[in-house]
Amino acid sequence: MAAESPSSDRGAGMQAEAPAPDTGADTSGDASSGNPAGTDSLTVTPVLGSTHTVPPGVDGASHLVFDDDFDTLNTAVWTPYWFNDCDPKSVMNNVKTCSSNVKVANGEAVLQLTDAQSGALLSTNPEDGAPGHAGFEFSSGYIEARIYFPGTCSSGIPNWPAWWTVGQRYPRTGEIDIAEPLAGDMWSVYHSAEGRKKRTIDACWAGAYHTYGLHRKAGANDIYYDGRLVHSYPTVDGNSPHYLILNLGVSAGPRLFGERVSMRVDYVRVWQ
Repeated sequence: MAAESPSSDRGAGMQAEAPAPDTGADTSGDASSGNPAGTDSLTVTPVLGSTHTVPPGVDGASHLVFDDDFDTLNTAVWTPYWFNDCDPKSVMNNVKTCSSNVKVANGEAVLQLTDAQSGALLSTNPEDGAPGHAGFEFSSGYIEARIYFPGTCSSGIPNWPAWWTVGQRYPRTGEIDIAEPLAGDMWSVYHSAEGRKKRTIDACWAGAYHTYGLHRKAGANDIYYDGRLVHSYPTVDGNSPHYLILNLGVSAGPRLFGERVSMRVDYVRVWQ
């Protein structure tokens, strides 16, 4: 299970437990509070005239407010580590999170493991204290990422990659694991003060790009894969502001290292 969080009542969610006893996120870290002095909150400018649309059935979220195609790594939005760069005190999903394991190339964010202790993470947490980082949070709307998870249909997805959101006061403000391969299988998991709601999403999600989306509404979440509704459940987090996380750690199942088995992110978008 999780070690102590960055402070007693804030910021760090706890990832879903994998189907083996050595799993569970370690969210230890030394979090600085607030944005750095002189840093304004991120103003997200609506993208006008975009052809990007939400899946059919997603009502009330048609205005694109955030669109990152990873042509560069925007460090005003993303921090490429969990609170402290490559620090054993800043562990997420059983690994240090190292900026050296995150790169942007060919319009993709590429996250890799270099060994069983060194992984990767991108976070929009506005309260991580990283210099120049304003971050991004949302309370409702539709968010989507197009992601390549490595592996094959027969072997499953290696390591512990994840695309998720979390509030500043976990578990009261909730955690939404949109796409979280655990021991090779794909899971959608919701954490709150009342416990977990979890579901495996049966299909082959390895070795190809797919879209993974969340429609966050008042009191409910809908999860979409490739534009298809795959999981719905009620929520108790009060629609508290959540920030975005993409990360790669280790858990039960195959552990493979290097860029050839990296997690690749084509884009992240948010509609409201």
